[in-house]
Amino acid sequence: MTAPAISLKKFFLLLVCTLLTPMLSAAPEDFPLPDSLRPAVGFWKRVYTEADTQSGFLHDSVNLDIVYDKLPRDTTQIEARRTQIIADLKVLASGKREGLSAAQRRILALWGSNTTNARFRQATENVRWQLGQSDRYREGLIRSGAYRPHIEASLTTLGLPLELAALPHVESSFHPGAFSSAAASGMWQFMRETAQRFMQVDSFVDERLDPYKATQGALALLRENYQELGTWPLALTAYNHGATGMKRAARDTGTNDIGRIVAEYKGPRFGFASRNFYAQFLAVLDVERNAEKYFGVLTLDSAPRFSEAALDGFIEPATIARALGVSVDDIKRDNPALLPAVWSNGKRIPKGYRLKIDQRSFNGNLVSSLNKIPAAEFYALQKADPSYTVRAGDTLSGIASRYNTTAATLATINQLNNRNQLKVGQTLILPGENGRVPTLVVNKESNPRQSAPASGRVAVARGDTLSTIAQRYGVSTSALKAANNMSGDTIRVGQTLNLPNIASPSRYAVRPGDTLSRIASQFRTTPQRLLSINKLENDLIFAGQELLVQDDIP
Repeated sequence: MTAPAISLKKFFLLLVCTLLTPMLSAAPEDFPLPDSLRPAVGFWKRVYTEADTQSGFLHDSVNLDIVYDKLPRDTTQIEARRTQIIADLKVLASGKREGLSAAQRRILALWGSNTTNARFRQATENVRWQLGQSDRYREGLIRSGAYRPHIEASLTTLGLPLELAALPHVESSFHPGAFSSAAASGMWQFMRETAQRFMQVDSFVDERLDPYKATQGALALLRENYQELGTWPLALTAYNHGATGMKRAARDTGTNDIGRIVAEYKGPRFGFASRNFYAQFLAVLDVERNAEKYFGVLTLDSAPRFSEAALDGFIEPATIARALGVSVDDIKRDNPALLPAVWSNGKRIPKGYRLKIDQRSFNGNLVSSLNKIPAAEFYALQKADPSYTVRAGDTLSGIASRYNTTAATLATINQLNNRNQLKVGQTLILPGENGRVPTLVVNKESNPRQSAPASGRVAVARGDTLSTIAQRYGVSTSALKAANNMSGDTIRVGQTLNLPNIASPSRYAVRPGDTLSRIASQFRTTPQRLLSINKLENDLIFAGQELLVQDDIP
């Protein structure tokens, strides 16, 4: 049976009751609101409640109580208004205070009549667009019902303030499949290197995408930050800026006061996001406590009820599905940490992995059902990439023909600089089923996408194959051969090749692990262009999300 959904009002009544528990309730000084941060907190509350993702604010990036305009999410209109605001600020920076236009008088009133010319000159550099988040916040609030019981239970166990449970509103809107352009993943937005300190992140399992495992890692990191820095404002800001960075900020400013640090610290990496991280946290916390005022009565998602068990060996997903009487899709849904290599039949679910299954699809005894699987269905080793041992007389093209592939593909997979120098006894990795590229090559990322040169021509370098060149420039090998009137795969160092002019598809479905930068490189554009044509301000993208990759469509 699935845990029942609860209303927003009941949810927060339970939360308030829990917050009254003396051991866990945060003291007022744990999450202080310095006077200097009140404008920033007020601004972010407006972002989360007054503008949805089809609108936003033009504002001053330093003095956040200066909001020039709320506009629809239209790049042309936004840039035109930004240009006009900058022009009006320059007029005020010149010292003019009489004979002002209505727009200039309004800006002067926003800043105050005693604002100096120098401050207006500085303001011309700080006109910033902020996308609204009210609809995203509302969606995240509904989603949070599935995860808050686990987060709050974990906080209780660790003796940490329950207020920390609101942090995913800032990070991902409680979306467990979120990806950022900086390659952060999951509901708690972990970078790979940081995540590997707290959870499993490898070629087959990425626990950043498991909201329950990631919660344990996030709370461990927050507790570690607090132990190192001594205050929750610094510990929270360190979640974005790093504990070392916040130690430097406290040292350089001579204070642990977050208000003074935000106002005074000029570290090169302490940018808009880091300066505003704590203010955003206070804003989402306040909005959450008053959610019914802003969003009305909502019904939150219900929390799943999982059975969980560690696997004694490597095993195929289909084997588990048959044993439990569920679909492979059910297992995939409940185990988001398992990466595509497992679901493409390329690899087995790893030994020791703690399998989860929701009682919505399986209401039996998980351990007992797993124990009924024949021992022969559990393997001691991971499934190996298919391989071939070179014998006397073999050629790369002959091996390729035998295994229904091409010499170029074999050369690429095995990173062969000279495909004509095979050695007897050498092991070659072969393409997997349906041409799947083996893990060895996927993980090395040795051939990143590049933009085509303006000439449309490239010179063959040592180690190049037709396949590696095609991958590098995002074209197919067959198209590359056709563009150069080639029948075979042979190329030579120094040879010049024409790149085919192949139109990119108009839309792209985001895959797990994608970032805007990676997608932009693939389609020979820039992250900024993708942000513009998709009307995105926030860097977060989600698996399954559809993006425009060119803007010349109806």
